[in-house]
Amino acid sequence: MIASEYSFAQKWLMAVRPPTLLLGLSPVIMGLSLGWYRLLMVEGLSFRWDYLAASVLAILLAILLQTAANLINDAKDAAYGVDHEERLGPPRVVQLGILSAAAVRQAYRLCFAFALAALLLLMWGRWDATILGVGGLCAAAAYLYTGGPYPLAYHGFGEFLALIFFGPIAVMGTSYLLLPELNWDAAAWGMGAGLLSASLMAINNFRDRNGDRKAGKHTLAIFLGGDKGRLVPLILALMGCFMLSFFAWMHTTWKISAAVSVLSVGVVGWGIYPLLSQGPARQNLALKRTALFTFVYAIVFAVLVWV
Repeated sequence: MIASEYSFAQKWLMAVRPPTLLLGLSPVIMGLSLGWYRLLMVEGLSFRWDYLAASVLAILLAILLQTAANLINDAKDAAYGVDHEERLGPPRVVQLGILSAAAVRQAYRLCFAFALAALLLLMWGRWDATILGVGGLCAAAAYLYTGGPYPLAYHGFGEFLALIFFGPIAVMGTSYLLLPELNWDAAAWGMGAGLLSASLMAINNFRDRNGDRKAGKHTLAIFLGGDKGRLVPLILALMGCFMLSFFAWMHTTWKISAAVSVLSVGVVGWGIYPLLSQGPARQNLALKRTALFTFVYAIVFAVLVWV
């Protein structure tokens, strides 16, 4: 299909990659659930509209930064020759000529501009260097993942970045917006979402390992080789499941913890992992399922917090 056959909305939805936005939303949901529970149930404060506004802005900020990261990835991978006609993953708009590199660059700059506006609104009447620092770190990671003079994803740091920024930093940072204190428990529990995000990154790198090797991109899947690279997503996802089960065991009952364990391990072991050996189309399905599972994981975590 040529570029003219796509509608304006189809082009940009293809560029934005909506399923991946669930990754950015998941740790925010977890952080907000911890923050609101602490405010309302532990400290006994009443509902406040400014905290609701901060929650909405946190969600918006996550979506904007994830969108910017996706657009940068699309433009830079095409420029570096990683995306080509033999690509196994979902279509990329710059490589296929659906959108120009200039249009995509303008779009991710707009995303960063709106993200900065959201960050400044979060600090309305409350100058806080921590909020500014965490927001700046997340924006830098979104750009440096595939941009800049040393693209981190091209040197084996993709899984690590996903683990840290979609896990402890995002969960604790979101919680901090409601509670102006660094909650290290939030960071610890945030590792669960980070592990699942790292698992998704490992699936992506496992699928693209042959093309990445030809293009000179160095990922964990290439360092480890095919068989070991296929195990990494499973190990990371199961570790994330363990974190959720452990949280359920610590805060609810053993029956709930057992149910959470069986269901989450079942989804990973029978619904996602087997797809990795069944070709690119099935591996792309594994990516979508992992993104959805991460989002459901965050919802279940939020429910467990209030249970």
